[in-house]
Amino acid sequence: MRSAIILASFGSADDSIREKIFDKLAAEIKEKFSAYEVRQAFTSNFMIKKLAARGILIATPAEEISKLRAEGFKKIFLLSTHLTAGEEFDNKIKICAAPDVEITPPLIGEPIDKKIFATILDCFKKSDDEDLILIGHGSPHRHNPVYENLQKLAGEKIHVGVIEENDTPNFSDVVKRLKNSGAKKILLAPLLFNGGVHVAKDIAGEKNSWKAKLSALGYEVRVIRDGLGSFENFRELYIKNLEVRINGK
Repeated sequence: MRSAIILASFGSADDSIREKIFDKLAAEIKEKFSAYEVRQAFTSNFMIKKLAARGILIATPAEEISKLRAEGFKKIFLLSTHLTAGEEFDNKIKICAAPDVEITPPLIGEPIDKKIFATILDCFKKSDDEDLILIGHGSPHRHNPVYENLQKLAGEKIHVGVIEENDTPNFSDVVKRLKNSGAKKILLAPLLFNGGVHVAKDIAGEKNSWKAKLSALGYEVRVIRDGLGSFENFRELYIKNLEVRINGK
């Protein structure tokens, strides 16, 4: 039976990010599962159109599934790099479930795997005198409780926040925690698979970013710009997640 794996990500128009993160993970998956056809797909229509204007054609997960079926593939594993089961996952990945399509769950789910959280902290190592802030995307339409549950695991000197101001824990919530912890130095890190524009603008930008606002409050701020997909030990989690689905172990 011909089988395939689709690596589905939100997407990026940055060539270096696609090569360093998406293409790297796809190659690692192909090395591990050499008998499988490995394809990539993006869930962001904006990214797909932006790349198409440059002659780079990437399909949506649903489109790639249709192509594989037409080519005679009978079993498809859909591996999403979306960290949580938020809007994007529900609306672009989950809806693709079918008898011949098996979807791997997001890495950060319910209950939260403490080993996965430990891997995240291993990627973003802080010094003893720093507080770490992990900044996720958040949702403009519905709250994702995963972020608050991550905070429960984090302890006093690690804080979880979201970019979306109308979601929680937002910037104000995190500042309250920083005051309680007595923080002076801060390490900002993206709780995102690939950093991209969110790091450049929302986390580390010159104006109205987390770094700018925290610096204005008197904190000494350091930023890690690489998304989690840049780290080999984090990418390995996806391969293990996929292995459970394929081999049942």
